[in-house]
Amino acid sequence: MLSAYKKFCASIISFNEEEWLAMENCLKEKTLRKNEHFVKEGETCQRMGFIAEGSTRLYFVVEGEEVTKDFCFKNSFTGSLASFLSRQPSSFHVVAMEDTKLFTFDYPSLMDLYERYSCWNTFGRKMTEQFAIRKENREVFLLLYSPEERYAQLMEQFPYILQRVPLKLIASYMGVSPETLSRIRKKTS
Repeated sequence: MLSAYKKFCASIISFNEEEWLAMENCLKEKTLRKNEHFVKEGETCQRMGFIAEGSTRLYFVVEGEEVTKDFCFKNSFTGSLASFLSRQPSSFHVVAMEDTKLFTFDYPSLMDLYERYSCWNTFGRKMTEQFAIRKENREVFLLLYSPEERYAQLMEQFPYILQRVPLKLIASYMGVSPETLSRIRKKTS
């Protein structure tokens, strides 16, 4: 499994064996069972995780209802980046949607890598840029597209979400009720 993370990193930056071993020494394996939390609202995100297998859901609790912020799947990072970097409590939960295997790293280790190795500093910058782009795209998705356009975009760009995530959670992610999602799905069938 560690080879998948190494391959992912190598697709972003170049590093030598010493630089890779420094990263590898920071990593800890973690297994989450389905419905187990990686981070809870109000906790500071102590570790970020790279998903080797499985998936997580990021969600807020608003007036007693869970509102899905995002989904994270294999070969992506999960956690509360703002909490992790600011050392402040997370405003949302991160929970495993299925049994999930992660490689995690803590803040002090990451900062040490950034200081000692320019390649990992570059990697961190590129990953943070990807988080920012994903966040902006998510805002556009919610604010500028109609529910029908949101569903069409999910079908086109993220079909695996439709295949792997329960419809109730997809509706929450899209910002619509399950009934509205059902009507949209009927129209597109």
